[in-house]
Amino acid sequence: MTRPAAPAVAQVQQPVTVQPKLDAQNLLALFKEKNFTLDEVRTGERPVPRIVLAGLPRDLGKMDSVDDRKQIFVNTMLPLLLLVNEEIERDRARLMALRDSMKGVPADAAAKAAATTAPIPGNTPVGGTVVTAAVRTPAAGVTPHGGADPAQTTGTPTPGAAMSPLDQVWVARLAARYGMDPARKIDLDALLRRVDVVPVSMALAQAAEESGWGTSRFAQHGNALFGQLTWSEEEKEGITPRNRHPGDTSRFRKFEDLLECVRVYMQNLNTHDAYAQFRATRASLRRQGKPLDTMLLLNTLDKYSELGPVYVKAVRSLIRTNNLRDFDQAVLHNEPQQIVVQVKRAS
Repeated sequence: MTRPAAPAVAQVQQPVTVQPKLDAQNLLALFKEKNFTLDEVRTGERPVPRIVLAGLPRDLGKMDSVDDRKQIFVNTMLPLLLLVNEEIERDRARLMALRDSMKGVPADAAAKAAATTAPIPGNTPVGGTVVTAAVRTPAAGVTPHGGADPAQTTGTPTPGAAMSPLDQVWVARLAARYGMDPARKIDLDALLRRVDVVPVSMALAQAAEESGWGTSRFAQHGNALFGQLTWSEEEKEGITPRNRHPGDTSRFRKFEDLLECVRVYMQNLNTHDAYAQFRATRASLRRQGKPLDTMLLLNTLDKYSELGPVYVKAVRSLIRTNNLRDFDQAVLHNEPQQIVVQVKRAS
């Protein structure tokens, strides 16, 4: 069981092509038709197509082949994880450009440093770039996701320039979304430590561990892949575990679709106090110019489950057994169109 999940985040709307409802075997055929071959994704020979499944097929757990079940699960999860990381990277790049421009860093130098972040903070920010950006009425040109209308932007920020009113609104909204108080002065370096991606192999392994490779009752009936809990009294908000202890009012949170589930999972890691060490370790790797090491980051997630270190050990074993780190270098296909697939769901 996990800590309570963070609220769902805003979505980026993209052109979509909707497929009819499919079962597990037809999904395998669709992946083959789209040349979505995991072996080629592992080696970097082929990008990941933007296939977005609304849910998992109801007959996934009835498939005779364990390998086929795992393939469908990984093929389902890879595009979702990469899409959400892409959203985060877009915000992170804009935030870094603003931070660097306020520090007087030229655009070309800032680009070379894009893989790093500021040092890990102590209890209070030290030496960070601080701006005043209070929440206000949405400005013209601000999209639902917090980006700016292209017609309203002014291109690359001028080194040393003050932040524009439009950028101040965007930063305030981003800070609020990442659990910071937008009514106070915002440390952009501290915000950057939150606005960052989650390694694909780690997310894949946690989803597989928490959902039984997508076959659990919570995954099938509630698109719940990461064991996120809710204490809401609204029936639609959660699914009650059959073995819940007396007096325990928690339930597993339900989601409209799998993409929402992934967004909330990453939002949870990026905002909840229980995962502050995860964010600190990730920031340290950024500062050193090192890749995000899944195995190192996993050591910080002992609070993710009541099983503590036993849970971390199980996830680490799952990654090694299934060679999931191969997918950490996977990239999305550069075509913007998404294929949204409806599945035959559990009743």
